[in-house]
Amino acid sequence: MRPLTLLLLSICVWFAGFVRAEENSQSREFQLKTAYLFHFAELAQWPNPAPVTICLQGRSLLRAYLPVLEGQQINGNAVHVNLADAPDIAQCSILFLSDLAGLTPVLTEQARQHHVLLVGDVENFANHGGMVQFTLRDNRLKLVVNLAAVKSADLKLSSKLLRMAEIIE
Repeated sequence: MRPLTLLLLSICVWFAGFVRAEENSQSREFQLKTAYLFHFAELAQWPNPAPVTICLQGRSLLRAYLPVLEGQQINGNAVHVNLADAPDIAQCSILFLSDLAGLTPVLTEQARQHHVLLVGDVENFANHGGMVQFTLRDNRLKLVVNLAAVKSADLKLSSKLLRMAEIIE
């Protein structure tokens, strides 16, 4: 083999390994976010207890992972997952937003009225009225909770969840 061909082949093998590592890292991140959403459902209290429906709005890789939660049990009630393009917020217990543009004043008001926990993973989500934000810091998934927004929706989050989070008011 020629040296240039060997070098190009080596680069391709290295790059393929790098891409696989990135995909595995991303896969773990979204698996962890899915698990967190389930735990949010376990650790949150709504004013009117009912089966939990987790909804997704926007384009997110989370769409591939959320179906695993369908039918899981919390307090004897089945968890439901709604992946419709434009879910009816009144039917959601938790709404995951994949972009900041979806976090409009109208949506935050609807979430407040219908007691919906708004979760997202975009920068400044909690600062713009979102309730729980996933953020990556030092290669670890962290939580930021906007406690004022949570309280205004008449929701309560367990102290277990709040201890793990950075709190903003």
